[in-house]
Amino acid sequence: MLLLGFAHMTPAHAASAGSTTLSEPVNLVLAVLLTALIATLTLVLLILQRQRRMRSDRRLGEQAALLSNLITDLPEMVFYKDRRGVYRLCNKLGSEFLGRPCSEVIGKTDADFFDRLTAETLRLHDDEATERESITQNEEWLTDADGKSVLLDVRRQPLVSEKGHRNGVLITCRDITESKQIQRELEYQARHDSLTGLANRYLLQEQLSFALQMARRNEESLAVIFIDLDRFKDINDAIGHTIGDLLLRDVAHRLRTNLRDSDICARLSGDEFVIVLTQTDGAHITEKCDQLLAELALPYQLQGHLLSIFASAGIAIAPEHGNNTEILLAHADAALHQAKALGRNRSCVYTPELTLNQNNQLSLEQDLRQAVLNEEFTLVFQPQFRVDETTPRRAETLIRWPHEFRGLISPHEFIPLAETTGLVKELGLWVIREAAKQFLAWREAGLEMDKIAVNVSAIQINANFADSVATILSDLNFDPTWLELEVTESLMMSGMTEISTQIQQLCELGVEFSIDDFGTGYSSLSKLKSMPVSVLKIDRSFVRNIHEQANDYEIARAIIMMALSLGLSVVAEGVESKEQEQTLRNLGCEWMQGFMYGMPMKGTEFLQQFGPKTSSEPID
Repeated sequence: MLLLGFAHMTPAHAASAGSTTLSEPVNLVLAVLLTALIATLTLVLLILQRQRRMRSDRRLGEQAALLSNLITDLPEMVFYKDRRGVYRLCNKLGSEFLGRPCSEVIGKTDADFFDRLTAETLRLHDDEATERESITQNEEWLTDADGKSVLLDVRRQPLVSEKGHRNGVLITCRDITESKQIQRELEYQARHDSLTGLANRYLLQEQLSFALQMARRNEESLAVIFIDLDRFKDINDAIGHTIGDLLLRDVAHRLRTNLRDSDICARLSGDEFVIVLTQTDGAHITEKCDQLLAELALPYQLQGHLLSIFASAGIAIAPEHGNNTEILLAHADAALHQAKALGRNRSCVYTPELTLNQNNQLSLEQDLRQAVLNEEFTLVFQPQFRVDETTPRRAETLIRWPHEFRGLISPHEFIPLAETTGLVKELGLWVIREAAKQFLAWREAGLEMDKIAVNVSAIQINANFADSVATILSDLNFDPTWLELEVTESLMMSGMTEISTQIQQLCELGVEFSIDDFGTGYSSLSKLKSMPVSVLKIDRSFVRNIHEQANDYEIARAIIMMALSLGLSVVAEGVESKEQEQTLRNLGCEWMQGFMYGMPMKGTEFLQQFGPKTSSEPID
């Protein structure tokens, strides 16, 4: 039929029909190709999207793995709890603390790991952080899986979505048990005395300030007692610092065990202690203070040494004598100095006059510094006579301070001050130099003297003492054998290496040493043979009643006999009567010194009285 139809078409019809017939297949092909192209492009896009998704998933997986590793290896415990308190995350340290693997922790609550009270407390802390929507930090004691109490520093970070939903709390914990212990130890050391364990000055200030607040609130009295051991330095010098430290510990123990729990006991420094009596009255204060001093006076048995030591105390009462820590401590210290000045081994209650004396002492110290700088001192000399001779062969040098406004100040007043301020070192060398000059002036004027004696304290003998003395003698062309240094018994027996070295160097130079006030120290006569000394001076306390008191007589006799057997010279101090002189002669004492033979006098007066009578003007 198609053929018949084509046969009957006109040329124009044929051309038109042929064009239509050819376009249909083309359109079909084009449609098929377009569909295939779209399908191919879609497939390519799907493949590309999948690759991007796989790369993204891989990156996310790597980031998640990295984050997981970071959380796992953190040096802190990490937990995440949802808003119901259910664990959703924990790291390695967290699982170790709870004693279960992370997989077993997830899904549990605090009630599965801790007792009921602890679980409820932790839940409250979690809720607090969530409700506040801010980070909280607490120190919490928790028990780990091994049953050990651990102090944790716990930081809670609430997690809130963008829409404001509370999703839970992120918790990080750090074990601070050891660091807290170290901190407590450091704080304890900073507030307590390392030797005795008592409160130190810093803690005393805190405790006393609080005690004063309570006393004011309750309208009660409070007492501050400043205690200082008498002559503790002599024990340190004679026996050693090891025994001295043991003694301080025993003193601290006696004080602490004789006080109430509400009282305060502190050691400030050296042999200084402070007691604070709370909730007390005036009568009880002095009674308690005397009891403490009596307790301290009981003998101490320390490494084979049986020691006795006394103490002095100063008392200040609040609010009568002050109402703050600084004033009370200062007033108690002033009262202590008064107790020392009255003879030690006693207590003294503060009075306003003591503050005036203390201010006077500060003023005196300033004047003393100026006097040392300007050499405002003078020397006097007391002669020493050999028995049956009328001309002195030795003289002891004594220092005097003629103050411009205060008048003549006693050495008993300014020498201790010079020692405590360190001025005695410079002052002591000045005395040696001026005494040597006077001795040379006497010899030049015809007064033949064998020795000039100068007192030396332990504080003067430092590492340069021997060299300084040697320089002075060399500059003056002074024969070292003419110089005699008087030292205390306790200094000679101190055993300190530095002091022994300096004494040995001076002995090798030719300088001689004598022991002043022998018999009042801690050494025995049998130890004399080990001392590098040439002269013993019998203390005036034994000479005063030597002709009347059997004890004084026997002590002096023992000293003289022992000294003579060792080839030492003996000088009796403080001879004032014929009876004393005769008794000492009978005992064999070779040298005498005292008012009976001559008062301390200036160098010119000494020359006038004992020098050659043909001498014209005396040389000063």
